[in-house]
Amino acid sequence: MKNFDFLQLQDLDRLVFPEEFHELTLDSPALSFISDFKNHHPSVLTTSVTALNAAKVMRAGHLGAVLVLDREGNFTGLLTSDDVNYQRIMQLVAAGLPRDELTVADLMRPRSELKMLSYQQVAKSRIRDVLDAMRREGQRDCLVVDLENHHVRGVLSAAEVGLRLNADIDIEKAPTFAELMEAMAPVH
Repeated sequence: MKNFDFLQLQDLDRLVFPEEFHELTLDSPALSFISDFKNHHPSVLTTSVTALNAAKVMRAGHLGAVLVLDREGNFTGLLTSDDVNYQRIMQLVAAGLPRDELTVADLMRPRSELKMLSYQQVAKSRIRDVLDAMRREGQRDCLVVDLENHHVRGVLSAAEVGLRLNADIDIEKAPTFAELMEAMAPVH
């Protein structure tokens, strides 16, 4: 049996967060940037949580994205820090929704609109390659799914990758069909 020496915590000992470690680069394995749900519980909220409470939880937990579950515990969408920012909430209030009645369901991106990458493909890639693919598709966030077992294994967020690399990762949102049509409409 091995003996361990317990030591006293020193005043200089402090809590650290992943973004404080800078050994990661654009050439690091892409899997270094996801918390694999096979090993870590995903951060989740339910659709009925108020938008203001969701924003508080995400800020307090330093969460860039959370998975959204319905009342039965089924995966129904994704909520990111961009979805709960002040500007987004004010847009919905201006559209007539009472601010104190907004919920995660009003702000999240539904499952049907989410894009994914295969876990098997991400496992063989550098984060640089994944970010390039995300840029081409205009995807700031995407799910990582094990296609063989149909398991959502993680979420890749360009914003969180940027924090961990201490770099500005710019990914423009892909325009919707309606936005493209509006942009192409003749000006009178």
